[in-house]
Amino acid sequence: MPQPSIRIAVGDYDRTRALVDGSVGVQGFETRFATGDLETIFSQAFQTAEYEVTELSFSNFLIASVRGGCPYMALPIFPSRSFRHSAIYVRAGIATPADLGGKRIGLREYSNTVALVARGMLSDEYGFDPGSCEWFAGDVDHVERDTIDSRNWPKGVRIQAAQGRTLSSMMEAGQLDALIAYTPPTAFGRAGVGRLFPDWRDVEKDYYARTRRFPIMHVIALRRDVAEANPHLPRALLAAFDQAKRVAQDRLAIHQALPIMLPWMQAEAESTQALMGQDFWPYGFEANRDMIETQIRWSHEQGLIPRRPAAEELFPGW
Repeated sequence: MPQPSIRIAVGDYDRTRALVDGSVGVQGFETRFATGDLETIFSQAFQTAEYEVTELSFSNFLIASVRGGCPYMALPIFPSRSFRHSAIYVRAGIATPADLGGKRIGLREYSNTVALVARGMLSDEYGFDPGSCEWFAGDVDHVERDTIDSRNWPKGVRIQAAQGRTLSSMMEAGQLDALIAYTPPTAFGRAGVGRLFPDWRDVEKDYYARTRRFPIMHVIALRRDVAEANPHLPRALLAAFDQAKRVAQDRLAIHQALPIMLPWMQAEAESTQALMGQDFWPYGFEANRDMIETQIRWSHEQGLIPRRPAAEELFPGW
């Protein structure tokens, strides 16, 4: 009897590579993978729910779930995680987080997870008030969108679309004071633009050492109708993704011929494990409960969701 087939849309990471290339399978299922631009994957999920299993922005999934009608349920699998102290860029004259109060800040999307985490961290650690600032949502280095989606903009926060111009050009022209961006913008290193935390790696390590929090960027989600028809599938997916992650982690211990183009790869892995433990990228619900609940709190505090759901509501059955 043929196995049922599921389509999985996910980023092509070291921790998913063994799944994508077929080295690791999902027990009881045939799998077909789609990789590619993550923004496109997210858009397809929210608009058409095309894939049975998909990677999603944690923040936008949370918003859709609390508002109701989201066709997906979350699995405790987190293919993308990142500290975001390094993602905050500022013009000369802004030397500390306290200097951000009342400033003009650009970002690609007010509700995306990098912005959620950056604001949440700044609020918890430095008393930052997002409501004191003026926010500009737009494209960072190249104009990519004809319109800027405002559906998830919270009430009571001053946000406007930066249409037909880039946030980088606005930074260089002095029309923005700060910018939250995934990667260094083209304005970085020009016109006095630098990072808010120049020593961001040390600051992020200290943040983790004190809080034990490693922010979640993306989550794997399963379409609800598929979960209902296949009640054993959620745990089969967790087992498969966890096995693929272990394959990637084992490669970090290879000494003979470096599998990654980092000369001190082993030293980096050992340093990370010394601070964060052997399983420094944990999957599973209880291992991530505090981080999940913290990001739910941040979303509520920032006006993105009207109530704070229990973590179990987003991750039913775990």
